[in-house]
Amino acid sequence: MNQVLIGKLSIEQRKATIGWLTASLPSAPADVRAGLEKLLAYLTADRLPQKEFNFYSRQLALALGLISSSERRRSGKPLEPAGTGPHQKPKNERERLVQEIEQGNGRTERYDELKRRQQAKTERLREKLKAMPDDQDKWADLTVDTPLDEIELTDEQKAEAKAEGDAIAEHLGMGDGIDPTLQAPREALMNGSVVSTAEKSVYLEAELPEGIGEENVVKTLTQTRERYDFSVSVTRLELEVEKKVVVTEDGRRQVFSASTSDFGPPRFSVTWQALATLAVMVGQFAMPLNRLATMLSTSLKRFTAGGLSRMAHYVATRFLPIYLELSDQLADSAILAGDDTSCRVVEVSSHFSKQPKKGEKTRPPWASFRTAKVAEETHAFVSKMREELLARRKEGDREAKGLPLGEPSLSLLVGRELTFESPRRDGKGAKQSLNTTVLTGRSSDDEPQSMIVFYRSHLGSLGNLLEMLLRKRKASARELTVQADLSTTNLVADPRLTSRFDITLAGCTAHARRPFAQYEDQDPITAPYMLVLFKGLAMHEDILDRCGRNRENVLAVRGSESRGLWEEIKALAQTLAKAWTKATPLGLGARYILKHFDKLTAYLRDPRLEATNNLRERLLRTEKLIEKSSLFRRTIEGRAVLDILRTILQTAVAAGVPAQEYLIDVMRADPKEVAEHPERFTPRAWGARHAVADPQSNDDPVAAPRSRAAAPA
Repeated sequence: MNQVLIGKLSIEQRKATIGWLTASLPSAPADVRAGLEKLLAYLTADRLPQKEFNFYSRQLALALGLISSSERRRSGKPLEPAGTGPHQKPKNERERLVQEIEQGNGRTERYDELKRRQQAKTERLREKLKAMPDDQDKWADLTVDTPLDEIELTDEQKAEAKAEGDAIAEHLGMGDGIDPTLQAPREALMNGSVVSTAEKSVYLEAELPEGIGEENVVKTLTQTRERYDFSVSVTRLELEVEKKVVVTEDGRRQVFSASTSDFGPPRFSVTWQALATLAVMVGQFAMPLNRLATMLSTSLKRFTAGGLSRMAHYVATRFLPIYLELSDQLADSAILAGDDTSCRVVEVSSHFSKQPKKGEKTRPPWASFRTAKVAEETHAFVSKMREELLARRKEGDREAKGLPLGEPSLSLLVGRELTFESPRRDGKGAKQSLNTTVLTGRSSDDEPQSMIVFYRSHLGSLGNLLEMLLRKRKASARELTVQADLSTTNLVADPRLTSRFDITLAGCTAHARRPFAQYEDQDPITAPYMLVLFKGLAMHEDILDRCGRNRENVLAVRGSESRGLWEEIKALAQTLAKAWTKATPLGLGARYILKHFDKLTAYLRDPRLEATNNLRERLLRTEKLIEKSSLFRRTIEGRAVLDILRTILQTAVAAGVPAQEYLIDVMRADPKEVAEHPERFTPRAWGARHAVADPQSNDDPVAAPRSRAAAPA
């Protein structure tokens, strides 16, 4: 058995071990049998990687008692399936917290042992590298070394690891339980948002074989089994609309008909629920309209991508006032976190590709709304033309009746408040890179449900969108923390804004780690050790999430355990900066840590901040799906539709409101009321009105309304 746990075997030893394991299987306990089966798979088929073989060997040794488990924690069954855990289900919150702290203690102890093994391996590899001749293939030889789990620790090192576990357990137990204000939303998608559920019970009688009758039945039992069915259905509603013709006193005839507003909007042959489902499919799940139209088309009704596009545009138009209201509320957030990614719109790329070579510039499709000032002037001109045309129609001008009223586009209406084309910082014209930016922040600092997720596609960067919002920010909200990648394009550069507000920058731990994960093979000595240190930082945040965050335990863990790891990261980055030039990815990554060390560690001092910017990156992942397959990449107007839908839906995810109910209820409301009071119809305000709460509560969940001129109906 000891030979099996060591690793590679000779052919004779392999055969003998297979025979022993096969004979032992029937009588082995369930948890030991699981490990034996894994080892047999490795020995007979040789398909398990050596790393997995070492893992199951160690787990089997723990199960057999050949390796002692930690005395402080209850290890349970080492080979128990992942996720079941070593403890019984907690009976109350206190018992759950005790279990989580105990498990965090054990995880910290195991991690500290792993870190010490990696440190010992790194030092040994450095000594080995110094002894190698210059003409030898150093990296190839260095990769062959003792596995981490076979590096023995001294009793002193094990005691230090145990002390680390005891310390974090003490820190996790600090404070007065979970503070909801420090819990951040993690979901990027809305679960079950377009699915209607129903339950049905069917009784199945047992069929007796020939020759056995009911008189032979001595007992009848029932067993419940579950089957789940799902399908996509299209329902045709035939509305019998009653019309009544009446004759007035002056002898004129008038027709009065029943309203269909409870079922759907005028001039559309779909229901409110169909529009809500379309919005979720497109805005949340990036469903291409061509594919969606093909899926929905049946013998009853044929849908087209163009028709679905017009429906989505209608939904976005109805939610435009709320979209702009969310931008106002977001501007006053105490913490703003964001990211951006490049996107492609055919209308934009075609314009730049067709520019004359002699320097003559053609008028871009966004010329009427390139800046907020231009968009305002265009809107005023369009409004004036509409008024004149309506006046001519009232006067009976037949020619005017055939002319379109010229509805302002969504791009124009959004552009009045959020500039579409930002200038280059070097003063050499306007930017030409089209990006989708996402910004998150809370309208109420002490309510996680007030989080706003805001999307904007524009010729600019995150820094440009931040400046647009800061121009609308209240002067009293002077202090602001911005968390993002520390690229210069993400920073606020306008001196008028930096003088008005005290802006603190916070970096992203994952962004600092990324170069070492991507280019680990270039330095198999130091890069793996750097990744182990970042792994510890992620573990600390995960343990805090499991135990529940409050100000005291977050600051204690981050100020002690996480701060210690960051000091080691800084020392290792200094070593890497000496070994690698700034022209290399690893050298650049090390210098990034040293240059922005205070910003990368800003989250250690503020328990409200997240360690990474990963949520924003997840919120932009669907962009690549949209870029390849969606009609919304063809026009700027289509991107405006998508920005509005995604903002509304993702903010609803954060607010925890049901998407279908929220979308349908707002679309059924009076458009004029929504335009005049959009603050009453944000996902958070809607959720507060429809929540099961104390009816005697006088707390006003709605932010104070702002004035907005000429909000569209």
